[in-house]
Amino acid sequence: MYGENRYRFSLSMSKETLLSLYKGAFQRVRVRTFDGLVIDIDANHLKKFTTEEGIHGTFELVTTSSNKFLKLIQID
Repeated sequence: MYGENRYRFSLSMSKETLLSLYKGAFQRVRVRTFDGLVIDIDANHLKKFTTEEGIHGTFELVTTSSNKFLKLIQID
């Protein structure tokens, strides 16, 4: 779609770190994209990808051309 930015990154977060997330210890997660950009993601956007082992996989963040959040997709 025209006017979107797409950022791919890998994320591995343990269940212990997730417990801190759910307790409100942090609001944002900083990741490095495969292109080398460092971006901060609102931690709430990650909750739907939670498993008993934590959050693990490759993700794609989709934003508007002005970098407003549209969606986060798990690729694998």
